[in-house]
Amino acid sequence: MEIASGAIGIFNFAIDCIGRIQLARDFEDDFATYQLKLDLLQIRLSRWGEVAGINNNQISRPAPQPSSNKANGDDSKGTDASPAKKAEEIIGCIEDVVYRAQRDAKKTKAKLAACSDQTLDPESYVPNDLKKIRAKLRECLRRRRAQVMKTASSIKWAFYDKNHLEKFINNISALVTELENLFPEEVQQKLRELSKEECKGISRSNLEELKEIVHECDPWLDGAVDEELKHALGGGTYITQSHNTGMVTGMHYGDINGVSNGNGNKTKNYWGRR
Repeated sequence: MEIASGAIGIFNFAIDCIGRIQLARDFEDDFATYQLKLDLLQIRLSRWGEVAGINNNQISRPAPQPSSNKANGDDSKGTDASPAKKAEEIIGCIEDVVYRAQRDAKKTKAKLAACSDQTLDPESYVPNDLKKIRAKLRECLRRRRAQVMKTASSIKWAFYDKNHLEKFINNISALVTELENLFPEEVQQKLRELSKEECKGISRSNLEELKEIVHECDPWLDGAVDEELKHALGGGTYITQSHNTGMVTGMHYGDINGVSNGNGNKTKNYWGRR
């Protein structure tokens, strides 16, 4: 997909901006969940960039300014536009969402008392087990964007209101879905493959934690987590009992197929699923 250099710069800028978001004290009770949702937004964008072939582009955007494609008379998102043109339009919409969120955050901060606008440190508010998930996601992000020049003007900014952050996450997620839908089905398979790579090496307990968060904001990784959990719970158990009395107890994960009690066997077998 041949994306214009300006749109690539906006795309990289958006990923950097999301990575620099901080969360204020209003998020103290749910900090880890929201922080991981922001991490997943970055991962999902970088995954699309990987498949689109733009992650290795080293175009930077030193001084981005809000712009409106519609104001410039660009109606490239129409049905006759090429996938690349549609992608550029959607990337422009992502930029608009970021700038609008930054403006709203500034307005909210201005209304808060000095003690209420303090931001929280991920190192202190993300539990140690969930830090492993963050480390895995951030490593994937670094690897994909190793050749992308850093955007000089991307600075830290914060959300102070949960409703504003939820709206931001939902809006960005919807736009990324539009980007992903531009790929034909055979290319979308690459999104699945990358998602599987992202959850490799994550423990079963962490996958279960991730599952609770990811289904709301990343359908590709959600599917990959499901597959990994099925593999972790899969496998069969073969139990042989001959001329024994009493009860055999076992724990079985997965489907029960081909169970045979033998001819004339009067033993009762009780099977349960946890």
